[in-house]
Amino acid sequence: MTRRSAADSEAADRRLPARRDDVERSVSAANSGGPDGVRNAQRRKGIDDSHDHRPARRPGSGEGARRTGGEPRRTTGRGEAGAEGRDTGNRSLPPSGRVGGPRAERKPYGQLEPGRKTQGRIGLPDSGRSGRGGRDAAAPPPGDRPVKRKPAKPKKKQGPPLLDDIARAQLEAVARERSGLRAGWAAFRLRTDDLRRVNALARTESIVEDEFDRETLQLTDRGYIGEGGGRMNVVGRPVEYRATTAQVAGLWPWSVGAGAPLIGTPLGSHLHTGAPVCFDPMNWFMRGSFITAPSLFVLGLNGFGKSSLVRRIVLGGVAQGITPLILADVKPDYRRLVEVVGGQVIDLGYGHGQVNPLAAGVLGSIVPMLDDLPALQVQVIQELRARQVTLIAGLVELVRGARVADFEETLISTALRILYREGSGFTPDRPPIMEHLLEVIIDGGDELMLDAGADNPDEYQEAIKNLRRSLRALTQGPFGAVFNGQTTTPIDTSAVAVCIDVSHIPNGDKKLKAAVMLACWADGFASVEAAHVLADAEMGPQRYFQVVMDELWQVLGLGDFMVDRVDELTRLQRSIATSLIMISHTIKDLQSLGSEAAIAKALGFLERARAKIFGALPPEEIKRLDSTVPFTSAEEEMVTGWSAPQALTGEALKPGQIRPPAPGTGKFLLKVGEDRRPGIPFHMNFTPSEQESGIHETNQRFSEFGGTAEGAMDYEMDEEAPTGGDDGTAGPGGDEGNVA
Repeated sequence: MTRRSAADSEAADRRLPARRDDVERSVSAANSGGPDGVRNAQRRKGIDDSHDHRPARRPGSGEGARRTGGEPRRTTGRGEAGAEGRDTGNRSLPPSGRVGGPRAERKPYGQLEPGRKTQGRIGLPDSGRSGRGGRDAAAPPPGDRPVKRKPAKPKKKQGPPLLDDIARAQLEAVARERSGLRAGWAAFRLRTDDLRRVNALARTESIVEDEFDRETLQLTDRGYIGEGGGRMNVVGRPVEYRATTAQVAGLWPWSVGAGAPLIGTPLGSHLHTGAPVCFDPMNWFMRGSFITAPSLFVLGLNGFGKSSLVRRIVLGGVAQGITPLILADVKPDYRRLVEVVGGQVIDLGYGHGQVNPLAAGVLGSIVPMLDDLPALQVQVIQELRARQVTLIAGLVELVRGARVADFEETLISTALRILYREGSGFTPDRPPIMEHLLEVIIDGGDELMLDAGADNPDEYQEAIKNLRRSLRALTQGPFGAVFNGQTTTPIDTSAVAVCIDVSHIPNGDKKLKAAVMLACWADGFASVEAAHVLADAEMGPQRYFQVVMDELWQVLGLGDFMVDRVDELTRLQRSIATSLIMISHTIKDLQSLGSEAAIAKALGFLERARAKIFGALPPEEIKRLDSTVPFTSAEEEMVTGWSAPQALTGEALKPGQIRPPAPGTGKFLLKVGEDRRPGIPFHMNFTPSEQESGIHETNQRFSEFGGTAEGAMDYEMDEEAPTGGDDGTAGPGGDEGNVA
């Protein structure tokens, strides 16, 4: 016989206080009336016995065994005599009428037998109740009913099946001991199984086990798989931030290397990664050592932002103390920029200004400062004379359309020496002009006759006839209006920036414009040399310059002789601490010269430029560039795609609406070196300050297109249209005379 402890009884009483009160109320109601009182009393007696922990009936006591404590005998079988009703609500009761059968031990409410499922109503200990009343008393309240749980589903194995150890051992033996197709197939199965094991391990690590009976969504690189998991079909690019290693040291290993060096002027963002792209020839040469010379060649079709890109580089140079020299602004593209930064603007052209090729310029102005250094002073004077001879010879070739003879250059050099002799009245502060040079050559003399190889004055005059004609053209006519006079405004190298505006010269006069550009370049490089001479003599600070040679094709297209002049100016730009930026439309401009030698020299400009930036180009241009700057297939498709025109759809722009740019505007490819390594594609965006200043506005003449023309047209039509009468009726011609 087993007895339950008092602690178990108290725990059972605490678990069902509300149920027991309900039963007691039902028993009291049964005692108070009716023929059912006996049954209610018996039911109450059964509940009390169960809570008093009466011992269970002994096995083998028989059908007629009496209950402990003199309790009346009751039956639960079907159809038995004296049955008081079916007790179907209590499922934990053992079947009655079984002789010698063991009786189940009564358990408190809520405690189940091992292995029994929690379905339906929870069984109560035998209380002797029967009928509907017993079922109602035994039913727990809704709040105390346990939650039904679905059985856990077996987890499905994800991924392809893996080989077991025995199969792997067999395949390894075949791959190791045999050869041929079977060995190859075994090795393939092993490699496949290795990959599957790696993937299975990754899937296993991605599954989160939290010991709850619920399904857990699988985490992938695109989010959780399943409803509400936030899985994305397309993963957007994360936000990137740029900083130095000192600032992001604590973010390791989530920091990655930059796609482009953060050295130089910020130009824009990388087309693929969005990272900032910085570049200018001076910083990449001095600070980055990425290029061997501070030279840049910009190539691209017109209208796609070449000048805007160069203006950005120039503006970045101004911020770093580099003085930009725009020595021949043709359009002008840089005048507004130089005015905004407070630089010097020089106007040249008909009625605007003159430039004297014989002026000593800035280089001649420092000669008196070098009296204490006679050796350096002599060197500067000789270099000044050489620059003057080169410039005058170039101008003569422009006017003549042919090369200058060797003896003619000697005549020019001797004539310049005669002009600057002591007692001539000409000094670096008061230089001669082209007219004076022509007079000296015509007058002749022993030295000049010797240079011309003439034995008498008649032979001399015959030898200098062509030179005399060319110099006469430089002193008269359009050339004389620009070159036969003192320099109106000399270059000030102490200025923040210098711009020489030659846009006043008509576009049709190509020779004159090229001559002015050549004179400006010579004067500008001489000014740079003067600043470096003072720095070497410790008479001034070290200065850095940035020379912009825009519209290079206009000079090179005038003849093969101009290639030599430009080549002389550009070869030694590294030794004078000056970065050089050359701009042209296509490589075809350099290959359209008359001779193979001139073409080779012109292509040398592109080859010597250690950095190249390409804008939108046609497919034929890529083929021409392949021998000099090879492109990858992706770069070729990208650069040629930038030159695609705007879609021929849509409506006309409304007044005041901003004109949308072409698809390839502002997109460039930066390449360094001559191999087929990928370049850096980037897109340049204007800053708010640049937009407000208007330095990139190159279509100002079209700004009022539509509105002004329409207003002028209305004005003319109103003047010519007849007016109506005072009564409001239309005049002759009816409504045709009115302008809507």
